Parts: sequence; structure tokens; C-alpha cells
Amino acid sequence: MLARSVIRAAAAAFTLAAPLAHAQSVGPDVIVGELYEVENYTSAGPIDGLRAYAVGTISCNVGDQPLLWISNTNQHPVISQNMYRIHNGRFQQIGQAWLKHGFCALQGSVCGSCTPNPDGCPALGVGCSDPYSAGLNGSQSGLGPKHEVNAATGAFPYPYNGNATGNATLRKRLQVKDADLALPGALYFVSSIYIAADDAAAGNAHNNQSYRRITVDPNNKNIALTGTTQRTKPAIFAWRDHGLGPNTADPNVILSALDVPGDGRFWIGAKATDLGNGRWRYDYAVQNLTSDRSARAFSVPLPLGATISTTGFSDVDYHSGEPYNNNDWPATLDGSTISWSTVAFNLNPNANALRWDTIYNFWFECDIPPAGGQVSLALFKPGTPAAATVNTIIPSPDGVFRPYNDSCALAATISTGATPFSNVNATTDGPAEPGPCTIAAYDQIGADIWYTHVPACSGTLSINTCGTAFDTKIAVYAGCPTGPGQALACNDDADCGLASRLTLQVTGGSTYWIRVGGFQAATGSGTLTLSGPNCGPAAPLNDSCFDAQWAADGVTITASTAYATNDGTASCGSSSTSPDVWFAYRPQISGSVAVQTCGSGYDTVLSAYSGACGSLTQIACNDDTACNGNGLVSRVTFNATAGSTYLIRLAGYNGATGAYALTVQGGGGVVPPTNDTCANRSGISLGLTPFSTFGAATDGPAHNDCGAGGLIYNDIWFNYPAQCDGLLRVSTCDSPFDSRIAVYLGSGCDNLPARLLACNDNADGCGTGSSVTVPVSSGNNYTIRVGGSNPTVRGTAGLLLECINPCRPDFNRDGFLDFFDLDAFVLCFEGEGCPTEQDADYNDDGFVDFFDLDAFVLDFEAGC
Repeated sequence: MLARSVIRAAAAAFTLAAPLAHAQSVGPDVIVGELYEVENYTSAGPIDGLRAYAVGTISCNVGDQPLLWISNTNQHPVISQNMYRIHNGRFQQIGQAWLKHGFCALQGSVCGSCTPNPDGCPALGVGCSDPYSAGLNGSQSGLGPKHEVNAATGAFPYPYNGNATGNATLRKRLQVKDADLALPGALYFVSSIYIAADDAAAGNAHNNQSYRRITVDPNNKNIALTGTTQRTKPAIFAWRDHGLGPNTADPNVILSALDVPGDGRFWIGAKATDLGNGRWRYDYAVQNLTSDRSARAFSVPLPLGATISTTGFSDVDYHSGEPYNNNDWPATLDGSTISWSTVAFNLNPNANALRWDTIYNFWFECDIPPAGGQVSLALFKPGTPAAATVNTIIPSPDGVFRPYNDSCALAATISTGATPFSNVNATTDGPAEPGPCTIAAYDQIGADIWYTHVPACSGTLSINTCGTAFDTKIAVYAGCPTGPGQALACNDDADCGLASRLTLQVTGGSTYWIRVGGFQAATGSGTLTLSGPNCGPAAPLNDSCFDAQWAADGVTITASTAYATNDGTASCGSSSTSPDVWFAYRPQISGSVAVQTCGSGYDTVLSAYSGACGSLTQIACNDDTACNGNGLVSRVTFNATAGSTYLIRLAGYNGATGAYALTVQGGGGVVPPTNDTCANRSGISLGLTPFSTFGAATDGPAHNDCGAGGLIYNDIWFNYPAQCDGLLRVSTCDSPFDSRIAVYLGSGCDNLPARLLACNDNADGCGTGSSVTVPVSSGNNYTIRVGGSNPTVRGTAGLLLECINPCRPDFNRDGFLDFFDLDAFVLCFEGEGCPTEQDADYNDDGFVDFFDLDAFVLDFEAGC
């Protein structure tokens, strides 16, 4: 399936395609906000040469309308999982999974302020987040095939076909060949994309994928997350972002988008590597992000006389019964083009086309240097157009090395700062510019190259080529010019010799085209420098009381209050109007707590509060105390109650700001679990899920069935989408601490007492652990709450969920088959009330009649 060659890498000087920024969209808009955990299913060794994984995802709705999330229909998102590798300068996809089908949208706040959907599960509210754990995304019963989904429209049939083939551990999951993992010097990544019909209909489908770097253990091939989630970036962006090493961008990687009219989007990545001795290696990675029509051929034009060697192709395998074949695309040379292709749609609709959410690679060596040009994609499914082209790197049509950004259509994207450039061998494609650009009767900008720039905010942008050794000219446009006189600003000679400088007022978020060339078409190398506008750094993440950063006992937090704003007051240090940042602390042991800023670099003021943001009560305040000879730092002490949350404000005397070091000591506080509150409950699947209640607060109600006092203390929360019909056992029997469990019908956080199905403390045969068994129906959601038996009990353990094959006539679902079940069925049959999730249509024919009574009696007499 894979042909590869190992060729050394060298440097070039090209770049295109800006990082993707995002403001609130019109309509629903789902993105991957976090890739936050992983599951390793084959730590003991490969199975048939394969490893299996899953990736946890948190989605966010960054649109201005709720996103539909209706279970048991096709009006919900589907979730992909993929793995990639950078090795020897080449970016390849090495694994993919089937699709997780959404079932319930929790209304979390991971991505910012959340306006919850009033009806809960059926839609993800504006600004809200929803977690799907790695366990859920790896739970095979909830995974459907990719081939049923049209990624351009979000349409798919329901019910989806969940039938799969292959090994029980591997099937449907993110599968990767063992031989593709842990290669020396390789970097690895995972990604996910959410596909949803209403997101696509609103035109918001291009920002739905995010990626994150991972590490691979060289021994057991377990993966672990590292770095941060790169929100709204298609996976192919990892090639440019990390092409020269972790967090080291490769400016030689060119990324170009190709949108198919009435369909979806492709991304084409390209890199030309100088191998020496007149040889170049051309690498292309083509990502089908959302195109349903897919691609059947990829073609690169060649100049006459080009010598080609070492062609290659790679793709990613389909598995578990997907209908597509995995045949490689052969390379074909016809003298003017090198092409790779699969068979046509009319010959085999299940051919190995480049389908959505996959990346295929094409490469070759050539004796022609690079220049800008166009490559072609022939589309697989019938439609118009039959093919499409995109600007990227190709072997130079005239055999001469030319800057990639030689034409306005191939402008390279740059940010503020210094950018080295060369216009050697550039042609002139821009128009003459009269007025300020006319010097000595020369009104052209000769041998021009092009850049684009998107300022982060509005203000004054300065552009110069000062220090460049040849006579430059520069101009700025609002788009590629179609005639003379369209420049927004232009300059030939400035206050730095024959180099150029200009300034202009720009609008944040708008794109500007920058043209750089020479007087009388002079050429050479130089530096293009952009500065401004002065947008100012963003405020700290804990700038607001509502965004307080959690502190842990004995752990020093260092940062700065520079650029912080003011949103609190204090009774000391003339600090009520000072810029401030906020921290939260929850002790696990009652007693004295001390907070100090020893080691800070400015005159700090500390204050501590009880209560909630918006209704705080100050309990301590201090301006100056002595610490290692510094009398301008601060220290407060207060008596704290275990389990209570305290807010800490760090400000400066009389408006001062600077670098700080904050340490809390006493009480044993830790950073709480992410699912500490019901609103932020995490998804959970069948099997054993490790958990910790250290740092958790108590936010659920008391229930008489829960033991003495009725409360579940220091509780954490989960959401379980039922994967079976019958009985679900939820237990912590291996728990080393005295735990309690409650299970509620449904997925919200409202009216919990009325929704309680079961609660337990210390089940028989479970030690100090707990166990409950409740009736469940596939497709419904259940809220699970786990905590301790008293305020001081916390710990780590495992939560086990097991489906139990039901005894059908055990109608009251109490675990016993007896005459209480007969009574329960008769009452239900007569309309006097049915047990939870039971009805009198026992034979499931759609009618309640005496055939149901006969069927029940026969089963009852047969026993279980």
C-alpha cells in the first residue's frame, strides 16, 4: 500500500496560507475546541500488525444559533479520528477510525461563555461545549462508517449501518500499522473533524477540524497528548507548523485551498527540497477536507526535457468492512505531465478515491528547479466541473528557478516582523503605478514578487525594505490590481537610501496585497519588515473573577498583571482601581491558609474573599509584608473550611502592574477535576473509567436512598449514552475509599430528585464501594454522579459500567423473577402505571392487547 523513499531535506524560501482566525459565525458553527485525552487499546502488542487508539474530543458551537444534536435521527454531528506523521520532511496520514455519532449535547463552558440550549440534549447552545471522552469515541457500538456520510452537506442515512468486520479489539477504532509508529525523528499528530448538516447549510464547514501533537512510546506504542489543540486548523497545517521540528515552522511548505463549486474543500500542501547536484524532490500532500465528489487523479505539469525519478505514493487504509478498496494509485508520465490516478467512478464506485477526511501523498525527483504554477485534481464522482486547478509549487515551466510568489495570484502570506526575500529571476506582472511611484519617469515596479498580510487590528501599518542592498520599490493594494492607479500606498526611495518605506491606515481582519520589486527591474535579496498596528497584547486569561485560575497548595504560579484590567475592589493598598488577576482555591482540610507573593517584581496587593463572583465578601487584605528583604510583596492568612471555594485577587499598589509569583500554602488544595460540576460532566462508555474526586466540591442534592445524610460529597459527574437495552450496573467495588453513586434518568442537571433512578452507599460484596443496577434503553442518556460518604472522603478509583442481559419478564427490573413482576405487568396492562421505561406492548407489535398478556405469561412461566 505504501511506497517510500528517504531523501535528505534542504531549505528553500516559500510560504502561503495564513493561520485560520475565527470570530462568531452566522448560524450554527461547530469546531473542535479540544483534543483532550486518548485511549490505548493494544498496549500488550500489535494485533495482525495493527495498533488501535481513540481520541477524546470537546466540540464548541462558535456560531450565533444553536447546533442541532438530535439522537436517533440524522440531525446530529458525526466525529472523526485520525493520526498523522512527519518523517524525513514528508507529512502523511497513517490511520483513521469510523465515525462517532452524536447523541446528546451537554452545555459546557470550555470554549467561553455558554448560553445553554433550553431543551438540553437536542442542541448545543451558543458558545457552549460538549465533551466526548476517548472511551466514548472508541466505543464500537456507537461508531458508523464514513462511506455513508456526505461531508459537504452533512447528510447521512439513519439508522446508520454499524455492522463491521475484523478483530474485536481493532474494528472501527483508530487503526495504525505498528511499523508506522515510533520511527526515529518522526513527529506524530491526531485530529478530529465534526460534520453536521446545519453547520454545512450555514456555510461554516471549513473550520471544523483541529489537530494536536502526540508522542509515541517506542516500546508499547502507547500515545500521549503533548502541546495544545490547534483549533480550526486542518490537519495538514501541522506539516507547516512543525515541519522543521516541534513548534518549528517550515517556511518551505506551501498550503493552498481548493473549493469545489457546490461541494467541499481540498487543501494542497507542497514542498520543493534541493537535493544538490541539480536534483529537486517535490512532495505533495492533498487533504480532502469535506468534498463528497472526492478526487480520482492528481497531475503536475512538467517542462519539456524534465528527467523524473523516484516517484512515490501513499494513502491511508480503510478497514472494518468499509466498501472501498485500498489499491495504490500508479504514476504515469506522458512527457508533459506526471499523474497518479485510480479507476473512474463509472467503472468502480468503490475505487480508492481521495475521499473526505483523508490525506494522500505524491512525490517525485526531478532535475528542474521550482517555480509557481498550477496542479490539477480530477474529481471522482460525476458533476461540474470535472476537474479543478490550484496554485502551488511545480517544476519551473522555463527551467529557471523563480520565486514562488512571482505573481499576485500566488502571493505568500506573511505576518509582522522581518521576512527575508529575493526577487532574483522574478518577472513583472503588476501594472504601472503613476504618482508617488514614478521616479525618473519609471512608473513600474519591476521584477515584482507578492505577499498578503492580515493585520490583527485597525491602525497604522508600516512597511519597509531598509537594509536591502538594491534599489527597491513597494506598493500596497486591496486586492490583485487590474490596472494602473489602484495602489493604496506606494514608495520608491525612503529615508534609508535606495530602499523603500511606506505607512498606511489598515482595518483589522482585512487582507492587503504587498508588492515588492526594483527600480528599473533591479533584483537582489533583502528584508521586508512589517510593524504595527499596535493592537496591544491580550489580557491574562484570569483577568476576570469569573475566569479565576485554580491554585494548588504549595505550587507557585508566575505570570504578569501587565495588560490586565480592573474588575474588583479591596480595602487596602489603594488598589480598588488597579489592574487585577484572580485565583480560586478550595482546601481539602479545614484550617489556616496563607497566600503570599514572595518573589514578585512589583508592589503587590492581595485580598481574599468568600462567596461567588458578583457577591463577594472580603475576608483578608494586605499590601506590604517583608519577604527576603523585599517589603513590597503581600501576604494574607485566613481560616478556611474544607470544600469551600475562596477567591483571591492579586493587584498592585496605586495602579502598579508587573511580574508576580503567587503561592498558596495550607489546606491541601488541588486543581479540581474538569467534571466537578454537573454542567461540565464528561461522557463515559461501558468498561472501567479511572477517576479522581480530589479537589471536587459538592454540588448535587441529597437523596434519602444515598445513606446517612443523603449527600454524595465531593462529587463528580458523567453522562452515559445507553449502549444496550436492559440493565446497567454502575459500580466502584474496587474503590479504596468509601464511595457513593447515583444514577439519574436523562442528561440534564435540572430536577434531579424527580429523575433519580438509584443511589447506593456500600453495596453488598462491594466493600466500601458502591453499586447500582438500573433499567436502561439504548439511545437514552443517563447522568451518573460519584463521590464520597462524608465531607472528608476523597480518592481515586475506577468506575465500572456493565450491560446485563435482561430477563424480559422481570418486569419491575428488581433482579428477581417473581409474582411482583406479574402484578406489575397486569397493572401496566390495565393502564394503572408502568415501571420506568416499560410498557404493556410486550410483543412489540404496536398494539396493547391480549396477545401481549399471553406473550408475557408464556415468558414468565418459562423463567430466565
